[in-house]
Amino acid sequence: MKKTILLATLLSLSFITVLAQQPSAARPESGTWVNVAPADSGFTVLMPGKATEAAQPLEGHPDLANHLLTLETELGGYVVSYLEFPDDVTDPAKIKEMLDRGREGGIASSGGELVSETEIKLNGFLGREWSMKLSGGLTATARAYWVRRRLFQTVFVKSPKESDSPEVIRMRQQAETKFLDSFVLRDESK
Repeated sequence: MKKTILLATLLSLSFITVLAQQPSAARPESGTWVNVAPADSGFTVLMPGKATEAAQPLEGHPDLANHLLTLETELGGYVVSYLEFPDDVTDPAKIKEMLDRGREGGIASSGGELVSETEIKLNGFLGREWSMKLSGGLTATARAYWVRRRLFQTVFVKSPKESDSPEVIRMRQQAETKFLDSFVLRDESK
């Protein structure tokens, strides 16, 4: 189980690098945001446009798939990942350990550097938020939650430039906050 969660986190964070290398597709965050709620995912989240959805099987675990929703705009990259595991895990010590290992493995696989971290909760479920520096001048803020048998992750990737105006910096921060704070659990019974 621990190895599976680590693999899932590595897959999500390795996707950040791919997303960051894609050419930017302009979608204004100042317009109407879309409520994204994939069937049977157990969550809703706001994004500033239609996300691309994909499911990637976990190597060595044909019964598990990492579901990814991604969108890139001029201001940042939006990533949501979720997996459903066969076993409920409710022991806080085990959840904390899994979140620790996932964070460490994800940062190591992306060549990133941890900047800050805090323990968080969503509807009483344990989670983590961390900020990291990535190669190529990228930065990212990630949140991960363990909800019974599901691992949810939201990641906002930024590519700040010295030439960014105060307005662009403000808009990017607002988009990041709106996206990360909009993640809501829909069905906690699974």
